[in-house]
Amino acid sequence: MAQCKYLSSTTFTFLILISHFSFIIAKTASFPEEDKKIYIVFTENSDYENILATVMGSEEAAKEAIIYNYKNELNGFAASLTPEQASRLKEQQGVLNIIPDRSLSLDRGFEGQT
Repeated sequence: MAQCKYLSSTTFTFLILISHFSFIIAKTASFPEEDKKIYIVFTENSDYENILATVMGSEEAAKEAIIYNYKNELNGFAASLTPEQASRLKEQQGVLNIIPDRSLSLDRGFEGQT
């Protein structure tokens, strides 16, 4: 029986999947995100990136961490931070308060009752 010079499509697909999953595992192991949470940060002014850069190390890292800017009724932003970063940020000048974000759900206990 002659040997095949080329990989079968099944073997090739298997190798691609293994390399893909190896990359995902390596990336997850290198950059653990499980300790990051969303925090809402209330500030005196709208200089969010500079305030956050003092804790994150750079304005680029601060831009990546900011999820949402609050501009209409109050000054503040929501950012993905570790508890240590949130603690250090709370001590920065211009930061009024930091609270962890939380999910709320509507109480539907009276639905369908007359």
